[in-house]
Amino acid sequence: MTNRRKFIAGLGALATGSAAAMGTGAFTSVEAERGVSVNTAGDANAYLGLSSDNDFVTNNNGDQLSIDLGGPGNGKGGLGFNRNAATVVPEVFKITNQGQDRVRISLEYSGQGSVASEVDNVGLDDGEGVYFEVSDDGGGTDISPGNSTTVDVAVVETDGNSVSGGTLTINADEV
Repeated sequence: MTNRRKFIAGLGALATGSAAAMGTGAFTSVEAERGVSVNTAGDANAYLGLSSDNDFVTNNNGDQLSIDLGGPGNGKGGLGFNRNAATVVPEVFKITNQGQDRVRISLEYSGQGSVASEVDNVGLDDGEGVYFEVSDDGGGTDISPGNSTTVDVAVVETDGNSVSGGTLTINADEV
């Protein structure tokens, strides 16, 4: 019986020593280098495609859309928006989900004006500025892969002077 106890005690000591020598498998820090590659594309070919054939939008070599609501006219004799009026421009540009997941589109505008829930309801009482809306004519703000929605704009001018511009940010969050 004594040999058996010595054998069991020796086996326990061997297991404890092995665990101490090998460790428990836990770690506190790891540093590893990995290569990263990122593909970029112009607005028309990006995961969130932006396109337009509107007179107020230019496409800089397929890379980036620019909205110029006070541009050089529409080529038909017009020089600007009506003074002391709220003017709605529908479907200024189109947003197409060219990714693999359903996304929710939201807009942020940093200039004079804001993002509106419905530009058709924007009037002189809303104050001078530019108002943007993701159109909700069936598509809404959630768009599935391969589907599109449009952005409508209202320009409100109240004092006979030009309306100052700003920066429009388009956000797409997975739903």
